[in-house]
Amino acid sequence: MQTAHKTIPLHQVPRAPVARDDRFDHLVRDDGMVHRTLFTDPEIFKLEMRKIFGASWVFLLHETEIPNPDDFKSVNIGLRPVIVTRDGDGQIHALMNRCSHRGARVCAETHGNTKRFRCPYHGWSFKNNGELSAVTYGEGYPDTFDHKAHNLGRFPRVESYRGFVFGSLNPDVEPLLDWIGPSREVFDWSMDVPLKHGMRVVRSASTVFHANWKLQNDNNGDMYHVPFTHRSVLTMARERYGSGKSLDHFRSDDSPMYVSDLTHGHKLIDQRPSLKTPWDQAVPIPGRESYSQKLIDELGLEKAREYLHMTGRAGINLVLYPNIIVAGGGSFNVYEPIAVDKTMVHLYTVILDDAPPEVNTLRLRFAEDFVYTGNRDDNEVFERMQTSLANIPEMEWVDFSKGMGTDREVKQGDGSTRGNISDETGIRAAYQRWKELMSSNVTTCVAL
Repeated sequence: MQTAHKTIPLHQVPRAPVARDDRFDHLVRDDGMVHRTLFTDPEIFKLEMRKIFGASWVFLLHETEIPNPDDFKSVNIGLRPVIVTRDGDGQIHALMNRCSHRGARVCAETHGNTKRFRCPYHGWSFKNNGELSAVTYGEGYPDTFDHKAHNLGRFPRVESYRGFVFGSLNPDVEPLLDWIGPSREVFDWSMDVPLKHGMRVVRSASTVFHANWKLQNDNNGDMYHVPFTHRSVLTMARERYGSGKSLDHFRSDDSPMYVSDLTHGHKLIDQRPSLKTPWDQAVPIPGRESYSQKLIDELGLEKAREYLHMTGRAGINLVLYPNIIVAGGGSFNVYEPIAVDKTMVHLYTVILDDAPPEVNTLRLRFAEDFVYTGNRDDNEVFERMQTSLANIPEMEWVDFSKGMGTDREVKQGDGSTRGNISDETGIRAAYQRWKELMSSNVTTCVAL
């Protein structure tokens, strides 16, 4: 992949040094307590959209979503409408979906293919690399009119790792691989097989819940809730299929499974030590028996099982803070904050172009399975939490201390910290990252 604008002159007012903002220090305590206003205060939410979703790296899209020259996709980063494009030379750009003249959105489509975007208000047009290409009735402007200063705003940093494209509105942000840090090993493990078989990303579903985005982010690093929140799913699976299916491997925290703080707010649930093979762990879904038998008949048992192991539960939740969770096998979800008490989650699965069609059908069916059962459990709990946090001011604190003060949290050689499978190790560390970003003196900006 080619990306652009890593080092480019910035059109901006010179930034004066700003003292560290200490307003948030008392809201995230070192004893694992977090103040309820992090989830309920619209002003904090507004600042998060700049500091959390602008000053560090955020996930934009996967390269296979814009595979061809002049392809584009519209996304929201924080609350910012953004167009991610691949220009005619193959370079990827992240453009603000805002005309530099009077501010109208220049693109109303979710995706497509075009060399130019034309503003519907006064007809200004822009190349798909963001450059201003035409001003209507241009004789009304003097010869000194600065075309470059009227380009679409662009993310000053756009980089890709293994097809996943990230951007930042902080031109001085650390290199992407430094930001990924210790997460890289698990990320690579998750992508090695899909990339070998022609990985292509497709969007499978989107869900909305009426609660703060951080509640979902926390939950994806939390195994503690599984036997309780998902009790109905577990009971149904056991009664129908017997033990050992779906999430049945977690019945207590006396387990080789673990959670991790992977630095930079990234966190991991690693269930692999207690899982059978992904195929054997998976619950039956429509077509399971017929598709698997067809693969065995055509490919033989050994080759068929190699493919079938690409279809089930991979056993990881890897959250790259703030807006993506990689769930194994290449599949991932993206968090999109809408308001302080409203969040959309986009779910993506992976098609393997070099695999038999039966494998991709099974992958899609497994991707759908938990979305329409377990996700509903989670969303209901998030909304219950939001209601209580917003309306009971006398109880100020949320407790993320599980695992602290014990011998269950162990520092690793790569700088990460590993905790017991039911502990809040990674979640708690993500709030320290939240405080770091919210207190930083970084000023976000665009390149032109």
